[in-house]
Amino acid sequence: MQPVKRFHWDTPEYVDASSTVLKYSVARIYVREILRETFSHYPAEARAIDWGAGEGDFTRVMLERFQHVYAVEPHAGMRAVLARRCPRAQVFEGTITSVIPPTKVEAGLISHVLYHAPDHKWGAYTIRAANQLTEDGVLVVILKDPDSGCNQMLEYFGAARFNLYESLAGVIRLHTEFNFSFTCVPGSLSTTSFEDTLKIARFMLCDRDADAFSRSPTEQEFQEYVRAHFWDQGRNTGGWHYKTVLCFVRRNAARPWGQI
Repeated sequence: MQPVKRFHWDTPEYVDASSTVLKYSVARIYVREILRETFSHYPAEARAIDWGAGEGDFTRVMLERFQHVYAVEPHAGMRAVLARRCPRAQVFEGTITSVIPPTKVEAGLISHVLYHAPDHKWGAYTIRAANQLTEDGVLVVILKDPDSGCNQMLEYFGAARFNLYESLAGVIRLHTEFNFSFTCVPGSLSTTSFEDTLKIARFMLCDRDADAFSRSPTEQEFQEYVRAHFWDQGRNTGGWHYKTVLCFVRRNAARPWGQI
């Protein structure tokens, strides 16, 4: 049996699949509203950073508000698109672990980036990014809800669901110099072709490494799952409903900087 075909993050087909997700994702409408409201509390001359900016979808939201925006992205192809779409942003090649912004920032964003790091490192990466905040700054971490359809697919094939709540629990207890709060927004993916539905589901499947699955699906099993759970042949539509989790990290005003 043919093993399931996988996307690799540094290939053009991965970039294409990422763009397909953005095309059909409704949740980003609500996320943009929350980000705009959050950023509105800071002056235009404040500084912001988009960690893992991709092609600049949310970087542009930052640029609506801020005069100084840093955008960090490791993928060369996405950086090229990012630079073209967001010419006022200062673009850096690298990741959360390799880039230190030129200044502290009032606003930071980690949107759907943590899939590319082992779950046990999410807390450390979040704190590293939070340490770049000014005294009154805010870091927004965004990830899919644990009960989303794509997470259920991962679990069906023997991989762990992505769970931001559980993965940040340790640093929330340890790092009391920061306050953490969570909210969820509704969303959905609504596709108009089985090809695009399959592409999005494959993109989500590949968020987990191949060796994370206790029973890695064959290509046939994967496509059968997508047809059964994400595609309505009669209506010729596909997708699924899901929630998006947003975590807001702020410095604890009751704790001086550097006090652990």
